[in-house]
Amino acid sequence: MRKPIIIAVLSLSGLISSVAGAEDIKLQDNPPQQHVVVKGDTLWGISSKFLKDPWRWPQLWQMNREQIKNPHLIYPGDVVVLDMQGGSPRLRLVKGKQVIRLSPRTRAESLDSQAVPPIPMSAIGPFLTKPLIIEEGDLDNAPYIVGTDESRVIMGRGDQVYAANAKDRSIKDWSIFRQGKLLRDPDTQQSMGYEAEYVGEARTLDSRADDLLTLEITRSVQEIRRDDRLVASVNNDGLKFVPHAPEQAINGRIISAYGAISDAAKHGTVLVNKGRKDGLEEGHVLAVYNKGRTLPGKPGETRKNAWRYMDKECLKPGKTISFDQFYDPKDTLEPCPSAQAADTPDKEVAYSDIGCLKPGAKISFDQLFNPKDVYRLHCRSGSEGNDITLPDSRTGLIFVYRVFDRVSYALVMSANRPVYLLDVVKNP
Repeated sequence: MRKPIIIAVLSLSGLISSVAGAEDIKLQDNPPQQHVVVKGDTLWGISSKFLKDPWRWPQLWQMNREQIKNPHLIYPGDVVVLDMQGGSPRLRLVKGKQVIRLSPRTRAESLDSQAVPPIPMSAIGPFLTKPLIIEEGDLDNAPYIVGTDESRVIMGRGDQVYAANAKDRSIKDWSIFRQGKLLRDPDTQQSMGYEAEYVGEARTLDSRADDLLTLEITRSVQEIRRDDRLVASVNNDGLKFVPHAPEQAINGRIISAYGAISDAAKHGTVLVNKGRKDGLEEGHVLAVYNKGRTLPGKPGETRKNAWRYMDKECLKPGKTISFDQFYDPKDTLEPCPSAQAADTPDKEVAYSDIGCLKPGAKISFDQLFNPKDVYRLHCRSGSEGNDITLPDSRTGLIFVYRVFDRVSYALVMSANRPVYLLDVVKNP
């Protein structure tokens, strides 16, 4: 089944206020004069052929806000033409011929379903129609799997199972979920709901008056267990929005990644801690930034005047040391009382540490000296507040395709390095 790719007809007025002028559009160094749309194309891919910044697609088509939210579609065979008349780049569309071959086995489809999508649908399938973010208890009253005839604990594709608590026996197709992990905002630590973990699909084979359903598992992405919950499946009609930049400032974090434990790569899905209440909408494009490292800065006077010395001190009360493990003399040792060294020699420790010369003090390696006379003991050399934090580095772009009130799912469209948990997302 073919899916829609979104595009808009050329409009010369009503531009969205947040979109910059055509002079801000950066074309590829050698953009094609035209592109013939073929099956398998995506809007993002076509836009990348012409633009260095694919989210500026609405600018190149002179789209207004209404056209962005309710765009026209293009189809295989259509031709996208780059028009440079007047010195400003813009695109126009030459419609191709729609040829539909029917056969007795062909299922009726709407014309929209023959277009191609804005991003790869295969990468985001289950995320589009599944109720992925829930509040605690939302699935408590949903139908649930009770088991099989063989009393198996783990179930998978092709297995016949039974489900209880089905109030609506007319539903034929089900999605299978279980309550997942609690989501917290990394900045405020507030609860943002639970992820509903998608585990598979099932189809009703038989229903009984006692609310017990007989099901066949038609898809399993992981093992299916007793007490997993059923939610009526929803058909997906495709994505009907275009890539564009947010109109207001967005500053969020990546709080979950799928397909990996701590990072995501191109065409991986990530979860962002910003949603509809923050101004995000389907089609928004965000830039991802790795947080800059903190490096030691210019050495201060402490580091310049630091010297290593050896001395003896005694263990602080309650402290122990092991010579095969690291310990910090400053935290573990203290000067010995005058009589303790002789009475309790087991508590006296010879150690090496860093000291800083006292003002005006000098040392010579060919003369004996008492460290306590010339050093400020247990001195910690460092940059003395001059540490340098490198700027955040931009690592890629993500395309928001499903939005909830407080979180959003996005697809990684480009990345020059892994996209990590807690990476920052901002306007592109």
